[in-house]
Amino acid sequence: MARIPYADPNDPAIAELAERIKRERGGKVLNLYRMLLHSPPVALGWLNLFTAIRQQTELSGRYRELAILRIAVLNGASYE
Repeated sequence: MARIPYADPNDPAIAELAERIKRERGGKVLNLYRMLLHSPPVALGWLNLFTAIRQQTELSGRYRELAILRIAVLNGASYE
């Protein structure tokens, strides 16, 4: 459970970025992005970084997923 409320993706101040997130991430704004939207520059940086990792690398999807999961294990990130 979140310790602070999630940002509202319909808030006019962040709606444009929230729409971009929806387009690039499959039609909805995950809670991770709803939290990041409290700081639009951070949300945008996160979106750009992980779009590059997921869609612009030369690794096959299988090896990319293994790398993501290994890094998650090293960092104790149970969310992954």
